[in-house]
Amino acid sequence: MQLGVCSSGARHPSYPLRTINYERGYFMRERRLTALVILCVTVAATLLISTQFLSAQNGVGQEGKKGDRDEPPPFYNPYPPGILPPDLTQEIERVRSEVRSIENEALAQWQALTPPTLTNQPPILANTGMRANQLLGKLMNFDEHMSPFENRACGFCHMPYAGFSGPIPSVNLTMIAYPGSFQFRAGKRTAQRYTYSPNFPVLNFNAAQNAFFGGNFWDSRATGYLLGSPDANQAQGPPVDTQEHALPDTACIAFRLQTAAYRPLFETVWGAGSLDIKFPHNTEEICETPGGAAVFGTNTMPIRLSPEDRNKANNVFQRLFVEIRRLPA
Repeated sequence: MQLGVCSSGARHPSYPLRTINYERGYFMRERRLTALVILCVTVAATLLISTQFLSAQNGVGQEGKKGDRDEPPPFYNPYPPGILPPDLTQEIERVRSEVRSIENEALAQWQALTPPTLTNQPPILANTGMRANQLLGKLMNFDEHMSPFENRACGFCHMPYAGFSGPIPSVNLTMIAYPGSFQFRAGKRTAQRYTYSPNFPVLNFNAAQNAFFGGNFWDSRATGYLLGSPDANQAQGPPVDTQEHALPDTACIAFRLQTAAYRPLFETVWGAGSLDIKFPHNTEEICETPGGAAVFGTNTMPIRLSPEDRNKANNVFQRLFVEIRRLPA
């Protein structure tokens, strides 16, 4: 009987052992499942943060002055790792805020200005005429509407506190060139400083020294022959450069000025009717499409204007940069 009891007792522990092994396996599976859930949550959170970051890079949620501006296209980063600084989006918005502040300041200064007196023969704007010219240059220089997505002004790359050059330290230390209206397209050069570029003469050849002098840029390609100023000449490039403002047609400048708050000042300086141009119904659609888009092909003047209106638009385009060069004066 004792043998039976002992034999029976020897078999009893097998059940608790199986239970313990089962429970151990259960807890191990539970731990694996918990670790898997934590991993999935971490990945999901990372993807969510990345999506929000890219949305911020794209400027999602920003609208134009009419509230119906198309948003910039999906984010595309063609650069090698480390080229775009990590604070780029925040810094862009910081500078844009400063640009808008300066634009509002210029609007207030213009509103407070005593109108100049049109007098003399040939006619001139006497008394406050020079100040009116300077304020017009300031208003156009810091006007963000001079770009397809209404998010870039000339002054974005030429801020006063940075010597009228690039104001973002991280950009100056990495990508050098500043991102344009279509983020993150950028050119190849740092922005010229307004403090010296207006002082260069028209490109000329000095026979005594057998050398060329004047012009803007290292290669003097902005000769200044047309406008009498290399500085004004070089400033004609950015508004229609696909890496900068990216307007598809120079006539977009006149089109945007037609609805500018400071249009009366422009017409005071350049004459009544100087912005009376008959634009076709699809002009806004064209001007909010970045230059270089496939829809334009090789057409650099997609806005169909009469010869008379095209000539007016060209004059407005040239006057823009004649005014901007007066700004630092």
